[in-house]
Amino acid sequence: MARPNQQSKSPVEVPLYLLGAGGITLLLMLVIATFAWHTYRGAQTILLQTSDETTRYIRDTLSEKVQRVLLPARNQITLLAHSGFSNADTLARRLDEMPLVLDALNENPITDAIYIGYPNGEFVLFRPLRDEAMRRQMKAPPNATLLVQSMTQDAVGTMLGEFRYFDADRKLLDARFMPNYNYDPRTRPWFQSAFKEQGTILTEPYLFFTTKSVGITLASKSTDGAVIVALDLTISSLAEAFKDINITPSSELALVGPSGQVVAYRDSAKMLALQADGSVRLVSLAELKVPALERAGELIGTARARSVAEIDGRRWQLSMTRIPIEGTKGIDMLIAVPEDELFAGAREIVGKQITMALLILIAAILLGWLGTRLLVKPINRLVRETKAIASFDLEQDVNVRASISEVADLARSLNKLKRTLRKFMGIGHALGAERDLKSLLDLVLRETIDLVESDGGAIYLLNEEAKVMHPEIVFWHHAHVGETRVAPLDMGESGLQSEISAILHDGRIGQIERRMEYNELEEFGLRDLVERENAHRLALLIVPLFNRKQQVLGVQILVKTRGEADGAWSPSNRLIELVRAVGASAGIAIENKQLLQAQKELMDALIKLVAGAIDAKSSYTGGHCARVPALTRMLAEATCAEKTGPFAEFDLSAEEWEAVEIGSWLHDCGKVTTPEYVVDKATKLETIYDRIHEVRMRFEVLKRDAEIAYWQGRAEGGDEASLRSEMVARQRQLDDDFAFVASCNEGGEFMDPAKIERIKTIASKVWRRTISNRQGLSYEEKKRMDRTLEPALPVEEPLLADREDHISPLEPRDLITPDNPWGFQLNVPKYKMNRGEVYNLCIGRGTLTEEERYRINDHISQTIVMLQSLPLPKHLRAVPEIAGGHHEKMDGTGYPRRLKRDEMSPVARMMAIADVFEALTAADRPYKKAKKLSEAIKIMGFMKKENHLDPDLLDIFLRHQVWKRYAEEFLEADQIDMPDLDFVLNIKPAA
Repeated sequence: MARPNQQSKSPVEVPLYLLGAGGITLLLMLVIATFAWHTYRGAQTILLQTSDETTRYIRDTLSEKVQRVLLPARNQITLLAHSGFSNADTLARRLDEMPLVLDALNENPITDAIYIGYPNGEFVLFRPLRDEAMRRQMKAPPNATLLVQSMTQDAVGTMLGEFRYFDADRKLLDARFMPNYNYDPRTRPWFQSAFKEQGTILTEPYLFFTTKSVGITLASKSTDGAVIVALDLTISSLAEAFKDINITPSSELALVGPSGQVVAYRDSAKMLALQADGSVRLVSLAELKVPALERAGELIGTARARSVAEIDGRRWQLSMTRIPIEGTKGIDMLIAVPEDELFAGAREIVGKQITMALLILIAAILLGWLGTRLLVKPINRLVRETKAIASFDLEQDVNVRASISEVADLARSLNKLKRTLRKFMGIGHALGAERDLKSLLDLVLRETIDLVESDGGAIYLLNEEAKVMHPEIVFWHHAHVGETRVAPLDMGESGLQSEISAILHDGRIGQIERRMEYNELEEFGLRDLVERENAHRLALLIVPLFNRKQQVLGVQILVKTRGEADGAWSPSNRLIELVRAVGASAGIAIENKQLLQAQKELMDALIKLVAGAIDAKSSYTGGHCARVPALTRMLAEATCAEKTGPFAEFDLSAEEWEAVEIGSWLHDCGKVTTPEYVVDKATKLETIYDRIHEVRMRFEVLKRDAEIAYWQGRAEGGDEASLRSEMVARQRQLDDDFAFVASCNEGGEFMDPAKIERIKTIASKVWRRTISNRQGLSYEEKKRMDRTLEPALPVEEPLLADREDHISPLEPRDLITPDNPWGFQLNVPKYKMNRGEVYNLCIGRGTLTEEERYRINDHISQTIVMLQSLPLPKHLRAVPEIAGGHHEKMDGTGYPRRLKRDEMSPVARMMAIADVFEALTAADRPYKKAKKLSEAIKIMGFMKKENHLDPDLLDIFLRHQVWKRYAEEFLEADQIDMPDLDFVLNIKPAA
């Protein structure tokens, strides 16, 4: 039962203009569909007719090509049939016909070979070698242009194979007997067919065994019927033309010979099949494995020339036509075209017509909505802008013009939002990317002033020791103000500073706005600025800067001047939050920069501590580790200043300068591993102590022995005068021998062979030892002594000895293998240490043995090992190479890697120059006198000539007077003289 007053549902109300537009739209669509269908069917018919015309054109073109190939070849066969080959019963006579053969080969470039078969099985073939590939295949000499292959009978009837190679002038280049070449022309189809038939015969296309090309053979009897003349023709030109035929992208075309083999296809590799004996043959249509062509092949031998087939869900138009070839059954051409591609043109025509009709239909519909679109266009632009803001695309300002005020207000608000976010993101990027603390503070203050639209501001950083905040950066109206004009904040207990202190203590952003007292303005250094603005009062925004532990790092103060009629300065809460976020990020960035700076200062201090310890370890190195970095920097600065020459483009970034500084300070850090007694070895017998005292004691013992012998002789009644004379002579000789030994111990530039012989003579003298030398020894020394049995006491021993216990063998950790990870190339001595007394006293130059010299040089290897083991950041990865290359030489004879000039960085080469110059001019080396500038630079000139130092860098060192700057700062006054710079600059290094 229906409820009272219940109303029935009203029908959907549709405006009439919508119904009319819908009816017109449906009618237009029906007309378009009918017209498109008829157009499509007509285009299909036209395309099928065009396809037939194309097939006929291809057939006629290929037929013409075949005839153009065969006609000259038949003429050549006829000419050769009348030649003298019939009467040529020897190879030499057959070669007399070579000019005629060459003319035939040159006339027709597609002729693969010309050959003659004889009834007795003899055979001669002329094959042109037209390209390098054919010469390589025939193993021909480089200049060969013709190969003659022959089979001839010798006197006993044995067939002999021979290959002869001729150049372009028919000069014989090589003749090779081929025992494995066994060819009987009488067994070949071309010979048998030509022998049976009259005229010229033509074989079916087949694959030539030697060249692997598809071709045919023409053969004919000679005019007297005595021999068979034949030539091979390639139809590669036909196949190449076939490749260019492309009806549609997926079309398939092939030529099929009378025996069913494929003689032409776009992919020649598929035409060949490998047989069991290793030879190749042409494939059949089925073996080609192209389904569309297989179906087209079904038309061969039928009356049909066209069919349609469905293959793998795709319809194909198939056609077959025969290309006639005189003397054969001809070649069948198969074509398969997919209908979707063949009729693509028809569909494209219909598609274009439908598109035009739809465009007209759409244009009619759009006209009704044009007014609405004009209305919503700015709104759509604003939607895109909000999407851009959501995806942080803030590069461009919002530029939307609208007649409606609400839309215009929205555009202005979005534009302001974009600018604010852009500034905030810029600050965030700078906080992470800016390396310099001052530049970072500059950027933060500028952007924050712009955000809150203040007149100026300042950033103060806390000095923890003095508990005072010092101004680091100050701006007023976007102009930098000197920090010295603004007083520090000492966080006083009264006045403005106490108010700021309270805000910082609460950890909040605070505002102060009032008329400042004269002393407050003076205290802050703002008096002149405020008076210039004629300000009635000042408004301050106090933004604390905290570290991660919420400890105060500093404060940012933003200043706004206010006139008497101006209201209070009140930034919005959201703007305050934005400033808070910027301040928090700035505080973290400041803390990071301070920590990084402290870390860098600590690292620099440790580096210089290590270098100073190395210098302090030995008086022989003095301040070397401190002076070399200074000299390296001077040379690097001079090289960066070059505007021409090989170093015109050379420059160093701030990070590269840091690597140079660290590398030069640590270039000798490996010396901490070098024993001091080796570094400081001033005499040949010195170890931890100078063993000359031990040797002296032995001489003293022998002198006492001489005196004892004198008294024993007296006691036995000997002649006192003669005994005394003998004692004095022996003691004088011992004094003289010891004086000689002592002088040899001092070292020198050259050890004469006569001195070495005298040392060995002195060493052969013996002295008597009655106490065991194995008592009170260290574990290591006792271990060395125990390598030999202890002799029974008393024992006579050489005055100077090279004993087994003097030798310390190399341990596994001391060995440097050729495949070491550092690339060291060192001549490792036989022993780790050899303290033999004769061995040491006979050192040729200086005081160091080969083993000790190796230990000295090993410091640079240890430097590289130590530095490469450090977890250096990426920008300092070059430090080991810079520090470890200063003993390399430009000719590759240095150590430890034997690097050549091009294998070293420019800075490593600078280090080598600095190291040499410092060593030559150092005045704190006890073992040598410091050289004057002229002497040092002259020596470096000789090193330039021997290609030990980089000649270009040494020239910069001299031309930019780096030597002079260094000398004025580090050398003694008596060392500074004027060197002959022209002499060194004009030296040419050895090649």
